[in-house]
Amino acid sequence: MKPFKKALSIIMAVCVLLSLVCISASAVSQRKTALPTSAGIEALRDEFESDVAPKDGGYALDYCYYSPAGENDGTKYPLVIFLHGIGHADYVNAQLDDSDMPYWASAELQSRFESGGAYILLPRSPEDKLVYWSTDLLEPLRAVIDDMIAKHGSNIDTTKIFITGSSAGGEMAWNMIVAYPEYFAGAFPIASTGTVTAADVRACRDVAIWMISSTKDPAVNYNLVTTPLWNNVRKYNSTPSDCRLTTLTDVTEPAGNAASDNHHMAKVITYDLHMLDGSAYPNASTVDGSGSSVSLESPNGIISWMNSISSDYNGEAAEGTGNTTVTVFERFFNAIRNYALKVVNIFQRMLGL
Repeated sequence: MKPFKKALSIIMAVCVLLSLVCISASAVSQRKTALPTSAGIEALRDEFESDVAPKDGGYALDYCYYSPAGENDGTKYPLVIFLHGIGHADYVNAQLDDSDMPYWASAELQSRFESGGAYILLPRSPEDKLVYWSTDLLEPLRAVIDDMIAKHGSNIDTTKIFITGSSAGGEMAWNMIVAYPEYFAGAFPIASTGTVTAADVRACRDVAIWMISSTKDPAVNYNLVTTPLWNNVRKYNSTPSDCRLTTLTDVTEPAGNAASDNHHMAKVITYDLHMLDGSAYPNASTVDGSGSSVSLESPNGIISWMNSISSDYNGEAAEGTGNTTVTVFERFFNAIRNYALKVVNIFQRMLGL
């Protein structure tokens, strides 16, 4: 009888051990398995899904997104929003087809997040309807974020929502953090156009800022635009030590070849401010708001910065700071601006930019 009891105990112990192994394996497999960068940009784009936000402020914006969450996954992941520049949104999903941000859905970059991954959100301004990023789209873009939280909130860490954009997209990123500062833990606008006043910087003083600019940018003058804006960030941001400024001279592609021009800096974040081989980005230097130099040795980059900051946002739809009200003059100006940007877009296509 004793040998039988002993055998039964061993069998039960093995069953318990196997159960624990299965539970552990299940926990690991909950997270979606991301593709490696070697799979290529097209394969990574195929990992994105499409949706449309409810109509708000006159527009219902469509968007693409990557979800890192697997089935029955209880993990909370950051949400990273990228806003395209002009000329990259002529049709539904154009902002995905014409972007390198899908590399942020790769295994290499997803693994850099402390949570093991992040949602990547690519909204689209309806350029096919002659509507470009402007204050007219503040409420519609907020509705995109609200829609993502409503549909994926069980897996989105609302204290870690970040927004970035290139050129006009960078300008829109600034517009959003000024209008809805409570939504965002951080923003990293790239070669952002537009004018950001000292009052604007004070309105989003609790949002960590990482500016990316070039001294040779032909569209945004470094001395007249970037320098005074950075000085205001250092002066008015509540935690200047969390803020960054990356200054480039000649902008290169991550593979080492020269960019089409020094305004096209979206490429520099393709691999999290590193080159394709993981080396430091050339012709670039980074400082924080206290004036200290910041070393970006791989894998430390923007993602490691994101890991270190968070907000108190609880995911509830917000009313904004009052900066969402668009005056008649602003609507008129935005309409003129839309036509002007369409002309610029036509010339860009003619020049192959």
